[in-house]
Amino acid sequence: MLSTPRLALVLAAVSLGCNPTTSGGTTPPPDNANTGAGGPTIGGTPPEGGGAAPADPQNPGGAAGTTDPGAGTNGAGTGVVAGSPNDTRFLAPEISHSKGVAGGVVVLFPRIIPSAIAADNQNYGQAVQQKMKQLVEKALPGRPIDVRPSPERVCPKAGCEAMSIGVLFTRQNNSCIAVALVNAPGVSTTKMVPWGGEVTLKADPIQFRDPPENFVTIKDYTNCDQLVVEMGKQDSFVEAALRAAAGPGPSATATTPPAPSTPAASGNITAKPSGK
Repeated sequence: MLSTPRLALVLAAVSLGCNPTTSGGTTPPPDNANTGAGGPTIGGTPPEGGGAAPADPQNPGGAAGTTDPGAGTNGAGTGVVAGSPNDTRFLAPEISHSKGVAGGVVVLFPRIIPSAIAADNQNYGQAVQQKMKQLVEKALPGRPIDVRPSPERVCPKAGCEAMSIGVLFTRQNNSCIAVALVNAPGVSTTKMVPWGGEVTLKADPIQFRDPPENFVTIKDYTNCDQLVVEMGKQDSFVEAALRAAAGPGPSATATTPPAPSTPAASGNITAKPSGK
């Protein structure tokens, strides 16, 4: 048995925290993340230079930082301020992920309304978009053309670098309506041109990115099976709108002879097609 003085010394040592497992001791708690005193780094260690952290290997689609590693350290692109209207990283599916090029044409996917019928009318949308592309090639030969996939149907808030053409499309049973939507480059008003069926326009042009369906009253539909054929009867009106919005070609010079003047090339379009 310990003598009273020695027992007192042992008790004093315990009370001072010499036991390494005591919570109040001097030994630090274990680093469960095994990452050192700084704690765990979410998404991995940031690379030197302040760039984006590498993707989480457990979630490859959820990379930290940029969605375009080649677009610069903040992912917004060269000369683009992150979060500005020109920052296209976080666009909704219906927004064109391409702005085209200056002097070119962006052929958007048709705006199919109501949205509840969009999935069931992709074939019509593709046929109408192909018709748009063919008309652009005819009206503006040699221009770069960027055809956007479904559901990209409108330019970003800052507009497209190129001019754009889209179509407002709706269908009821086997009856269809198509209205061309033409925009000059940038934030510009939208020229609406009846292209299939007969409609009344409450306003023309309308403000950039205003829902065009709010300005259209349907007077008569056209047969959906004949839609592209019926659209062809109104091509001259759409061609005129395209030429007016496009302006001079990228290679136009003072020595280039002017194109022959035609009524369809006028920038002031006042006639409204009947759609028949």
